[in-house]
Amino acid sequence: MSQAADIRVPSSKSETHRALILGALSAVPCTVHHPLLGQDCRSTLSILQALGAQATLTESAVHFEPVERLQASENTLECGNSGTTLRLMLAQVARLTGSCTLTGDASLQTRPNGPLLHALSQLGATVTAHDDRAPITVSGPIRSGELQLPARVSSQYASALLLALSGLQGDSQLLLHAPVASRPYLDITATVARVFGLKWTAKNVESGLLYSIPGNQRPSARKVEVAGDWSAAAFPLVASALLHRTVRLHGLREHSAQGDRRIVALMKRFGQGPSWQGDVLELKPGPLQGGGSIDLGDTPDLFPALAVLAACANGTTRLFGAPSLRHKECDRIDAMAQGLACLGARFEELPDGLLMYGGAPLGGGAVQSHQDHRVYMAFRVLGAHLRMRHGVEVTVSGAGCEGVSYPNFVADLMRITHGE
Repeated sequence: MSQAADIRVPSSKSETHRALILGALSAVPCTVHHPLLGQDCRSTLSILQALGAQATLTESAVHFEPVERLQASENTLECGNSGTTLRLMLAQVARLTGSCTLTGDASLQTRPNGPLLHALSQLGATVTAHDDRAPITVSGPIRSGELQLPARVSSQYASALLLALSGLQGDSQLLLHAPVASRPYLDITATVARVFGLKWTAKNVESGLLYSIPGNQRPSARKVEVAGDWSAAAFPLVASALLHRTVRLHGLREHSAQGDRRIVALMKRFGQGPSWQGDVLELKPGPLQGGGSIDLGDTPDLFPALAVLAACANGTTRLFGAPSLRHKECDRIDAMAQGLACLGARFEELPDGLLMYGGAPLGGGAVQSHQDHRVYMAFRVLGAHLRMRHGVEVTVSGAGCEGVSYPNFVADLMRITHGE
């Protein structure tokens, strides 16, 4: 019998972005421990350094020395494929006196930013962009004020504004109209902000969620620990279920603010029983069953992993409630539909997800990841399952793109496959 595979989950990408920004602005020397320095977070760090942040990298930390203030850069600031970098840094550069231009790769240049750009314009920034997409030039500084964001927009817009407004002179208010999308990511922003001493209040009102943000706040923290990433943890958990291998995941916080900790409860919907053994999450796989109806409105990053799990589970699974998936690194709903169709899965594509008819025999084939790290990892897990259980081969394009969020993914998948 194979041994359990002990896996250390990579650090949270979402927490790392926020900790790097606030660390660069900290009033005291700040060390961010265990950051995830994949391609996306390195884009955020590089832009902060281009704006004058004093950062020193070691093997497991980023140390920031305080600077009086960041300065606008005449050079174009490259966000790569990171929508989080683009949105969070648009609001930060809008605080500066002068103009900054942010851009990214071809995929990022297709992603909309209209509500955020409109909000920055309301606060006094001059914004230049074609169809609200990168490249985007922002001239500040913005001032405090009262803002509203429409329903179901990206939570990144709200997070960007919360972090920026807290540092302006004067108090601000931000109303998010209901339904509020991806609320757990706003909780991550608030959790990291509290470590740096930043505070705001959120109140449920008839029209949505109202934030009151005191101004004149400056972040200050000497030490920040980035937690393990629950979004990444979904892939070894699904691999455990599909490959019939026990896994033990290290580095996660059971009571994390990350909404994707919900993966523990969702795995139980599929007949699996993850359990905590001290601070280690262990999954001993059991018979797969359909997951039923699952609203992913607050946890859209779980969609690719759950889609391949649902394809193999006996029964029906409806993954819905996440139209924002159409505007990620790629159209993730379409990308997963294309790949699953290539392998013979039965499903219906929905505007906001997929209706999976699981348990149909799957074959091999060549799947396109569209350079999306979560799509790539999902199909690599499914491919490992099909090779081990049915002797068919699946090739997935885009090798290396997993480094955005899970640099050790391929090695960890091999360890689970071989029960090491």
